[in-house]
Order: sequence, then structure tokens, then C-alpha cells
Amino acid sequence: MKNTFLIPQSAFYLLVISVSLIIFQMFTGLNYPVFRDEFYYIDCANHPAFGYVDHPPLSVFILYLWKSVFGTSQLSLRIIPAMCQAATVYLSGVITSQMGGSKYAQVIAALITMFVPNYLGTAGFYSMNAFDILIWAVMFVILLKILSDDNTRLFILLGAVAGIGLQNKISAGFFIAAMLPALLFTKQRKYFLSGYLYAGLALCGLIFLPYIVWNFQNDFASLEFISNASKYKISDITPLNFFTAQILEINPLYFIFWFTGLIFLLFSKTLNKFQVAGLIYIFTFLILALQNSKPYYLAASYTPLIAAGSLLFADIIAVKKLDFVKKVLPALIIIAGLIISPFAVPLLSPQKFIDYSQFLGITPQNAERNQLGALPQHFADRFGWEELTDKVAKIYNSLPDNEKLITGIFAQNYGETGAINYYGKKYNLPECNSGHNNHWLWGPRHDSLETFIIIGGGDEDDHLESFEEVVKMYVHTNQFAMLYENNLPVFLCRKIRKPIKEIWKETKLFI
Repeated sequence: MKNTFLIPQSAFYLLVISVSLIIFQMFTGLNYPVFRDEFYYIDCANHPAFGYVDHPPLSVFILYLWKSVFGTSQLSLRIIPAMCQAATVYLSGVITSQMGGSKYAQVIAALITMFVPNYLGTAGFYSMNAFDILIWAVMFVILLKILSDDNTRLFILLGAVAGIGLQNKISAGFFIAAMLPALLFTKQRKYFLSGYLYAGLALCGLIFLPYIVWNFQNDFASLEFISNASKYKISDITPLNFFTAQILEINPLYFIFWFTGLIFLLFSKTLNKFQVAGLIYIFTFLILALQNSKPYYLAASYTPLIAAGSLLFADIIAVKKLDFVKKVLPALIIIAGLIISPFAVPLLSPQKFIDYSQFLGITPQNAERNQLGALPQHFADRFGWEELTDKVAKIYNSLPDNEKLITGIFAQNYGETGAINYYGKKYNLPECNSGHNNHWLWGPRHDSLETFIIIGGGDEDDHLESFEEVVKMYVHTNQFAMLYENNLPVFLCRKIRKPIKEIWKETKLFI
């Protein structure tokens, strides 16, 4: 079979690997309950807008359309991110093919991409991140086509995809921010004389414009969120630790592939015309590391590195006629992936995961300042939500009918709030409110609320500032939840002291 642009020689094998990945994600994705961010995305999808405090609207718009047809069951939520990773796996083979990699190299690249822990974990629940990694892969495919064919008209297509990427997650802008100096430092600086480059950049900005307008209309809420997250949420990390975190994010056993791929891209005459792809990684690394970003933000830039590394190893195997290595390498890649995959997706029960983690000596890492428990955050934040909702429902349903009409539910963050809204439907609970991120903009369900069921927020004395009567009804616990979601008090607060609109102003938390 002859290579074509999007259908390389290995297309059949790439599809088999991609479908296998979807099956693997479906198999593991239902082992633990719904992740906290998924609750928030559902709440956002119930309030369609051109922007949100903490992210642009594309992933929410897709979920809005998806849930209108397929609902919001846990299985339904798992399908789209799994398909995004499957498409990324396929495109990793395409990228390898664009670089001149053999069918074997394409398969190796796809297998590695399938088991990258960051990609597995990101595609294990619904969020904008699975789309982000896929969009970066698409941008690399287009960029490599530009570099290969010297076809500057494709900058318009690249600009359109980048604009769509920005409407999903603003980190897509790092691709453009890194690409421009990367072009400048190579012989492709000639593209700065092309009007198509500037047309693409203009189109990118035009597509992103609605989100900018939304921020103008909402007092630049996203900038406030980014500033607060940088100051109070994201853990401090040195550039060196940022680099070492990459090794774990991409799988320590795959380090040799992507690192040699980076060196190959930067210094090999064979891949000289694709040097820009390697420089994009370098500049993106510098941008993120120097502004104290979370290590996983860099993950989307690895597909060309993995492709180049796979090409290099495949060529060495072919030249040296290492037939035995050729046969066993795919199996070794899969085994290496399976060894690390329990840290990315819920392959094991919580207790078995804890035992496995201790056996390997790998402790949970956290990119935020919250203290971890026995499980890493992307696992811990799936536990305790339904039990918390059950406690809230018992309080609400114990109230007289006339008091239910003036009773609201308030939680401290979007995870608690979204969980009450997700699981509370079967208890006929009213919408839960919060001052956290976009929930603050949506506000309370009406202005005549006088009684509140409040989750967390201190002790009785803290709530007596706003209510005349405060009773602690429950203390919610879960052995696997994040520590700040454990020993969580639930209060019944009556006789509000001042209008809810005045109190609401004080609840704002953009972080």
C-alpha cells in the first residue's frame, strides 16, 4: 500500500491500535465513579455561553450537543475523550509517515502514544484536555505538511485549527507562540515573507475573538482566574523538576524514544526540514517551565518527538538487521505501558493500586498545593460524591414542604456543587450553588432563599455571621477522597441575616 497524506502504509494497524485503545479506556473507565471535573463540565453544558471563567467554550459546546442525544451517564462521558486519544494515536502514525518512517516505525509510534500515561489519564474522563492533545497533533500534521511540501497556503488551515484549539484551551496558543521563533531560528524563516502565514494568524485570532469579547463583558474573569491559580493553586516547581516530571508523565520506560527523537529532530540531517517541530518542544518547554506551569501542560508537544524516536529506532533495527529486536520491541512497549498504566487509569481497585504503588515505590505526585491522601488526585477526586449527595438529600427531604421552597444548597467548590447537581436529580434536590468559578456568575436559583444546606466552609461560628440558626448535621468522610474533601461538615443554616445578593458578593472564588 502506497503512503498518502492521511492514509499511511500502516493505516490498518493504526486503526486496530486505535480501536484497542478505545476498548481499553471503556474497560477501565467505569471502574471508578465520575471525576469531579466532569460534574463541572456538565453544569457548564447546562449554561451554554461563549466563555467560562476557567476555560473557553468548545469542549462544553461539544458536551452540550453530545448529552442532548446520549445523556450524561458515566459510559457516555467516557466515549468522546477515548475517541480523542484514539485519533491522536492514529495521527502519531501519520506524523511518523510524514517524516519518512516505515510501516514498522509508524506502528511503534502508535503503540507508544497509546500507552503514554498522560494521554491515557487525560482521555480517561471528559475534559478539554483530551481535545487539546488531539488538536496539537492535528496542528503538527498540518505544519509537517507545510514543511514537507513548502505549501504556505496551509498556514490558513493551521490558523483555523489553532483558533479552534484556543476555543478549547488557551494553551493551544503555546503552539503558535513556540512555532514563530522556531521558524525564525531555521531556514523556514522565509515563511515570514508569506502573506498566508499572517492570514492564518489573523484567522486564528478571529475564531478566538468571541471568547475575548466574553471576557470583556465579564470583567476579564479568565485573567483573574489565571492570576489566582498561579498565586495560590499551582505548586512551585523549578525548571529541573519540571523536566524530571516529564519523564514520569510520558512513562520513564519511553524516555529513550522521545528524548532521542528530540535530539534527532534538532540535529539530524535526515529530519532537517522538520527541525521546527523539535524547536517547538524546546520553546514550549521554556515558556511553561519559566512561568511555573503544571508539568502536564507540555504533554501535547510530544507526538513528533515520539515519531522521530520511533523512526530512528526502526532504522537502526533495519540497518543492523536486528530481527529479534524487531519482533520483541512492540511487546516490550506494550508491557512497559501496562506496567505504568495503573497510575493513569483505574485499572486496579483503590486498595490494590495503593499496594502496587508502594511495591514500585512510586508515590502520588500533585501539581497543585492541595495535600494528597493515599491516591493521586485524578483518582481520589472520584470518590465520596454520591455519599455526600445522599447526606444532603436526607437533610433537604426532612424539611417541611413550605421550607423547601425557600431552601438552597451551597458548596465550596465546583466538584461538590456539580456532584450534588449530578446525583441530586434522583432525590429531587434543587440546584446546588457555589461561589467557585462560573457558579458564581450563575448565582443563586432565586433571591428569596432563607434556609441553606451548606457543605464545608468552616465551623458553626463561621456560618453564624450570615444565619441566626446553624446546626451541624453530618460530617462526610471517605477513605479514598482528597484530604480537603474528607471530614467535611454539612450544616443546616436558617434565618438568613441579610439579602442573599449581598452575601453572594462575598462568595466569589475564581481559582
